[in-house]
Amino acid sequence: MNKMKRITFGSDSHFQPKIVVCRFGEVDDQKVNQIVGIIRECYNRLAPHEVDVLDLYIFERSSAVKAFLAEESKGVGVASSSFDELFFSTHDAWRGFSRIIICQEGMKKLPTLAQKGGIRHEVGHSVLHGSPLYYIFSIPPPLLDLAKRFRLSRQYVTNMLYLISIAVKDYEVSRLLHKHGYVKDQIAFAKHMLTPMESDKTSWEIARAKPDAEALCLMSYLKPIGYATPFSKNEDSKKEINHYIRESLSFLPQKQSTKLLKQTPEIFQQLEMDTLNNVNKFTQLIVEKIIQPIFED
Repeated sequence: MNKMKRITFGSDSHFQPKIVVCRFGEVDDQKVNQIVGIIRECYNRLAPHEVDVLDLYIFERSSAVKAFLAEESKGVGVASSSFDELFFSTHDAWRGFSRIIICQEGMKKLPTLAQKGGIRHEVGHSVLHGSPLYYIFSIPPPLLDLAKRFRLSRQYVTNMLYLISIAVKDYEVSRLLHKHGYVKDQIAFAKHMLTPMESDKTSWEIARAKPDAEALCLMSYLKPIGYATPFSKNEDSKKEINHYIRESLSFLPQKQSTKLLKQTPEIFQQLEMDTLNNVNKFTQLIVEKIIQPIFED
């Protein structure tokens, strides 16, 4: 994997951060300019914000992204984001400032509108979650109590907290983008994000009837639900987005899918504006309503 030279796009307004682009593999100038244009337009619409500098890494191939993120997560000691063709882009602030990583190979597989939706989603993360504080959380008391009561390992509840936190942050980003008028592109990206994969079905079949595995598996479905929830109340999009949410859980037994569909969006909609408080509040409610009953059954 060869890292090409950096290109810096200077700020031309108070709310335009300096964008430092680093290319990995064969990524042409036209693609870079296209991506930077989408990012700049989004920063303008989301103003005011406090993003001063953005590192933008553009990779030619998904295999290189996965290797890079795995190495980075070891170096900073946090869980790595999942990365596949449905999630061609990701955001982190592991190094103290925002970085957006985009995979050209994965991006090409999506329609243009969905591509824009995915890139804008990461810009939203940079506005709301551009600090390491939003990537390393203390384990909330409800999860510690759960671990003690059912003899769960610390690593297990740490993994559960990770799945909860990325779901909360995705909800917050979608809420922000919805507020600023991004709907059609977000629905287009949601269509792909909410498409159930064969691996989802396989994971559930392996996990079912094992309370610890089943609970963790269900928590992995919170992220797409959180992403979609802000658009489920929009008159123009609620029918379409609710259909996608239902389809995303279609392989689950009715009991589990009904519980997630009825209770999870209501919990998301109780969240306010402070991410750390939101993670704690969401954890408390999701443990009470979803996780604990699985272990008690």
